[in-house]
Amino acid sequence: MKKSMKMLLSTAVWLTMVGGVQAADTSVLEEVIVNADKDKAYAGGYLSQNTSLGMLRNKDMMELPAATMTITDQSIKDFAISGNNEVMDILSLNPSIRRTTSPNVVSVRGKYTTASQMSVNNIPGMYSNFTMGTNFIGNIDVLGGPSLVYSGSTTQNVIGGTVNYRSKVAEKEPLTTANVKYTSTGNLQESVDMSRRFGKDGAWGIRINALTGDGNLATHGEKLKNRNIFVNLDHQSVDSSTNLLMGYARSLHKGGNSIFQTVSSNETNPLSKMPFLPAAPDGKHNLNPSWAYTESKTWLMTLNHDQKLNDHWTAFLNAGIMRNDTPVNISGSSMTGILQFNPDGSFGGTFKRDLTISASGSTARYIGTGLRSEYDFGFMKNEFLFAVDRNSAVNRTASSKRKLGTYIGNLYQDNDWAAPDLTKVSTRLGNKYTTKGYTLMDTMKFMDDKLIVNAGLHHHSYQSRSYNANGTIQDEKDYDGNCPTYGIVYRFTPSLSVYANHTETFLGGTVVPTGKGYKNEGDLLDPAKTKSNEFGIKLKKGKLTHTLAMYETKEPGTVTTSDNYYKYDGETKYKGIEWTTVGTIGDKLDFIASIGFNRYIWTRYSNPKFNGMTADGIPKWNGNLALAYHATDDLTVLGRASYIGKSHIGHGTYTVPQYYRFDLGFKYESVMGHTPVTWSAMCYNVTNKKGWYSADQGNQILAADPRTFVVSAEIKF
Repeated sequence: MKKSMKMLLSTAVWLTMVGGVQAADTSVLEEVIVNADKDKAYAGGYLSQNTSLGMLRNKDMMELPAATMTITDQSIKDFAISGNNEVMDILSLNPSIRRTTSPNVVSVRGKYTTASQMSVNNIPGMYSNFTMGTNFIGNIDVLGGPSLVYSGSTTQNVIGGTVNYRSKVAEKEPLTTANVKYTSTGNLQESVDMSRRFGKDGAWGIRINALTGDGNLATHGEKLKNRNIFVNLDHQSVDSSTNLLMGYARSLHKGGNSIFQTVSSNETNPLSKMPFLPAAPDGKHNLNPSWAYTESKTWLMTLNHDQKLNDHWTAFLNAGIMRNDTPVNISGSSMTGILQFNPDGSFGGTFKRDLTISASGSTARYIGTGLRSEYDFGFMKNEFLFAVDRNSAVNRTASSKRKLGTYIGNLYQDNDWAAPDLTKVSTRLGNKYTTKGYTLMDTMKFMDDKLIVNAGLHHHSYQSRSYNANGTIQDEKDYDGNCPTYGIVYRFTPSLSVYANHTETFLGGTVVPTGKGYKNEGDLLDPAKTKSNEFGIKLKKGKLTHTLAMYETKEPGTVTTSDNYYKYDGETKYKGIEWTTVGTIGDKLDFIASIGFNRYIWTRYSNPKFNGMTADGIPKWNGNLALAYHATDDLTVLGRASYIGKSHIGHGTYTVPQYYRFDLGFKYESVMGHTPVTWSAMCYNVTNKKGWYSADQGNQILAADPRTFVVSAEIKF
């Protein structure tokens, strides 16, 4: 670890010397805006008014006919819990999003959304489902609701909303920082962040982020070892802009908590007779053996280029490739409770689960190009976009899953099991997805930009192939689809606007889950369309910004038949209200407050007993409050409260109680000699609150994180 720290610091010193020489004789063009998001930051720099969603880039949030939020890297630094789920935890500052039963999965308006359904630099499918680190992320854009028109062709359904990660770019002033972070009970992480602008008029920029970490996390037997390096190159001029991101990340995650399944979706399972939901365990107890681990490697490259053709037309090119290899993934069926009770009738906590060793991998490729135009016709300003693109994904799965054994443990104590043979397994071709499409989008502004009308259409052809173990095609689907979007914004004043939109989306049919005994497992269901309507209000009042959104979405439901087939049946209707207020009170207090209400109802099912039920695992309420109190010019007190309301699982058999978490900490700005140093300390889950997280429309639950301490020092050279 000391050697790696020396290497990082040596690199920082070298770049400082080189950058210092280059910076001496350069200046930045007025037209080169490399710090636009910081210029539009508000709420103490935790959010940005400038958002970027797919092919709609660098837009003011007040002009978009949708609920949007752009989270800055300052929020990640100050509020994200350290460990294996930093990004997913910070996303819950948005009322559309909450954490679920996986560290790399969130619920967006109640829809299960994996990292691979998200975007990097507006290119879909470029984020890995495994730990990549947050040190290279500059901003995170969140758009509530379906958005296929904005994002372009994808290979996976993105229904609840869009999440886009924007990489850090070189700033106007030279930057060299080193950060050392220690997480209880022994994880040490070191990172550097360096940027310079160089070349004539400072048109070129380079930003390097590198990280190394190793050690124990708060759960017994859990360890995380991760490495990454990301290099972002950009070029800015009057007529063009280019951004190239290249990165590599590797992680080795051992132990950690695992999913507990109290009741199976199969009603004949004897566990459905359990009289109550088990009490939540302390998150510090491991429910996975310390030798169970996941190893992952990710390579990433994205390219964005805009070229101004004349005063009205601009051509653009977006491309990306992401490869992930997971040579080892030790996992298994969800833990299930054994019917063993104490004399007083309470559940003793005994569980069992089968563990297997497998492997997987994926390669995603995207390329898209198009034209944008801007015309002022006097009575109307018009922004038109036409784009064509191609997105493909090849997924590799284990050639065989080797069972490691059946393990018996207890929810309420530390568990240790002897390690079996962990010989790695190979991978084979699992499935291929290819989507080709074109997008038309027109934005019309009337009445001195008071009335904004947005209309778009995305057309795509989709091809899906799934393969058997012998390499032959098991199932295949081909079809064309059209997804329209309409939106309108009326700005009563520059600070008050109302909007409404209608969006539609559908892509590939649902893949029938494997490993659950379905007779049609691995098959592809026909695609089905999701439709959504939304109405909202946005208000800026002094240093405060308020957003209120109301939406209704309908999508086809799925059921397990009596003869154990998985198929579409009925309809899931979900309605919601989201409210966010953020800003600064006086000169001392910055805050982000949000609350969301979301209700899923099953309707039109062939089995009438399901009609009117609330979908499993989806809480009605969730909320967040993040505070930064500037006690002095140097000292800031940080606090955060997170809330998830109660939900039901097992078709209403069990109630998952509400859960809340409090975080508290501070950061202190100091100078050691002539070197600025920021000291930070944070305690997550201050009260060590126990609880369960529930999943999207499922019967699985996950124990909440234990109390976790983090201290860090950021040094600016």
